[in-house]
Amino acid sequence: MTLQQKLGFDADARLLILHADDIGMCQATVSAWTSLVEFGLMTSASAMPACSWFPSTALAAKALGDRADLGVHQTLNCEWEHYRWAPITRAAPEAGLTDADGYFHPRAIPTHANAKPEAVRAELTAQIERALGAGVDLTHLDSHMLTMFSPALLPIYLDLAHQYRLPPLIPRWSAAEIAEWCVLDQATAQTMYDQIAAREAAGETVLIDRFEALPFNEAFELAERRAWALKWLDTLGAGVHCLVGHPADDTPELHAIAADWRMRTGDRALFADPLFRDAIAERGFKLIGLREIRDVVYPR
Repeated sequence: MTLQQKLGFDADARLLILHADDIGMCQATVSAWTSLVEFGLMTSASAMPACSWFPSTALAAKALGDRADLGVHQTLNCEWEHYRWAPITRAAPEAGLTDADGYFHPRAIPTHANAKPEAVRAELTAQIERALGAGVDLTHLDSHMLTMFSPALLPIYLDLAHQYRLPPLIPRWSAAEIAEWCVLDQATAQTMYDQIAAREAAGETVLIDRFEALPFNEAFELAERRAWALKWLDTLGAGVHCLVGHPADDTPELHAIAADWRMRTGDRALFADPLFRDAIAERGFKLIGLREIRDVVYPR
């Protein structure tokens, strides 16, 4: 039985998750997310409990109720120069989670080189527990900057997803696709492919079919971004697919934090675009969130 059938659709249905990353990173992400949920195209999102605007995210999720399809964006990195965040476990330097200034490493490579797996597990557990403690009805887990994709950390990601009965946002990548997306050598990618395949075969995880992120360095204007997204949608067959954006409102704070602010405001415009909404419907896609998958795989 296909995942579409488990969700109550035909076997050849094309299901689409429209997903927002980085909610709670700053105020602009929270206001954008809430307005996009109201518009109706934003079917899933992931929040960052280590960031200062997470409390606002949790309050917004409570107000939105079941419309707030919200997971934890498991975070081990902070990529910004002028705005930083740190582990909520206040991990000691020897845990390897932080740089010389006590903040998360900016990129995955130093995290993979230094982070102790037991410290990673403790930190990610604390992030999940912070979200649950704030009253968020979590629908999934996913990985900020794909940092959980290393042979040492991926089992932790999969363990926590199974432990908390939450689907991980992982596509059915080949080993070659893992290598391309995560910028890894083929042998390392093959190891992770085998790890994921073993968990799926054991019934301990569920995978979606395709995954794509809206571009970071091109197609900033709405018409360009719409055309880019529709071109990708036109490549999809039957299955459960996910298009990821990073929507944020255009604010001075966002400009000060993020050099890629044009990408983020462009995503916000796309997910509020009636023409994009109509084009998705015309192509026969059915919109779903991670909540539906969670409730089928892990019935409450």
